[in-house]
Amino acid sequence: MKEILIVRFSSLGDIVLLTGVLKYVKENIAEDIAIDLLTYFHFAGVLQDYPYIRNIYTIKKGASLIDLNETVSTMPNYDAVFDLHNNIRSAFVRFISSCKSYVYDKNSLGRRLYVKKRLCRSKLQEHTVIKYFKPFMKAFKLDMPDIELLRPYLPFPNIEKNNSLKNAVIHPFASKVTKEWPFFAELGCMLSDDGLNVIYIGNGEMNIPACADDKTGKVSLSALIEFIAQADVFITTDSGPLHIAIALNVPTIAIFGPTTKELGFYPPFKNTKVIEYVGLKCRPCHIHGSSCCYKKHFKCMLDIGVEEVRYHVNNILSNNPKMQG
Repeated sequence: MKEILIVRFSSLGDIVLLTGVLKYVKENIAEDIAIDLLTYFHFAGVLQDYPYIRNIYTIKKGASLIDLNETVSTMPNYDAVFDLHNNIRSAFVRFISSCKSYVYDKNSLGRRLYVKKRLCRSKLQEHTVIKYFKPFMKAFKLDMPDIELLRPYLPFPNIEKNNSLKNAVIHPFASKVTKEWPFFAELGCMLSDDGLNVIYIGNGEMNIPACADDKTGKVSLSALIEFIAQADVFITTDSGPLHIAIALNVPTIAIFGPTTKELGFYPPFKNTKVIEYVGLKCRPCHIHGSSCCYKKHFKCMLDIGVEEVRYHVNNILSNNPKMQG
């Protein structure tokens, strides 16, 4: 049996995007392998019941290279290290590991050139899961599968819906304020008028309308996953919970503003709908979103109407066979 180490420290969405790749590799190579993961402590919980990883090793965010060296010294001697972060810390792990290593190409320069100068677009058509998979193609002589086979995967939690109504679960927050759509409160009221049970989740602050169930605040990752799993439709931003919903195969609507598919996280998977202002020349304006709109108009979000999102929510609920009945 071969033992391999995956290194990916952050963030939540990136960790979730790994899950379908590791599942596919584990199920489609002839040799028996044991997969371990090295990540940041506060992201490990999302993989609590994930069956395709043997051990999860963690360090605290901001840990020194000395601390990292101490953690690595407790691990087995691996046959290979897969660096799926490609930063200073992950390179250090490769350096101190006496085995073959494989590194994924995140094309940071290309993404920055595209954002700043609109260059390199033809080289930015690959989704992140494809970039993650390429080192395994090289190591295990695999062919590139249909991207749906690399879809993120999390075991569905053993839960029951709390009521007979259909749940519209809304996650209105993001890592950057420009990735947050300003009309989530109005949307919740409309969906409540449509007869849906509206639930707001996430770690952030906003004025939650009285028509909805407020589950925002500091909740555990396992609780966040359970709320998403209860959704008949999940509405969110370009954020980590978007990828969790996709991994649970929950019908999902994602509202994208300053970020676009060229940055690698735009979901191409089935049962997912992206709403965006197509053709706005200032998009994307930042690799990860920013604290303000540089153009001062915020059209990428303000020009996405509540009725448009409402239409797609109801369309998903009425036309998705999984959700009918």
